[in-house]
Amino acid sequence: MGALQRFERRLEGMVVLAFARVFKGKVHPAEIAHALQREADEQRSVLSGDRVLAPNVYVVTLGPTDHENLVEWSEQLAAELADMVAEHIEREGYQTFGDIEVRLELDEELRTGVFEVASHVTGGTSQRSPRRG
Repeated sequence: MGALQRFERRLEGMVVLAFARVFKGKVHPAEIAHALQREADEQRSVLSGDRVLAPNVYVVTLGPTDHENLVEWSEQLAAELADMVAEHIEREGYQTFGDIEVRLELDEELRTGVFEVASHVTGGTSQRSPRRG
């Protein structure tokens, strides 16, 4: 990841955190969906023969309040988000090494309205750094 991308991520994280504090907003599934699509695009790798590999495992980390709000239907939400990411990857012409998986996890340190997205390729050694949403 280049210096400009790292700067953009830090700036984006600060802006999202500021809005979450001011508006005390909760995370909405549409925000998560957008962040997952962006994660797939930004973490793709170009392989030989112009093939593009996208991560197939996505972890969405939520603070206690947001996790509590989504936990009762988290399995259904994770499945819907995985389908949405798979459609995006197919539409963009990316490939994966396995089925798309989305997991929702709890982080006691995250504030309401703030979430992180991380991704990796199953079986690969490259882990992706989390992005705040």
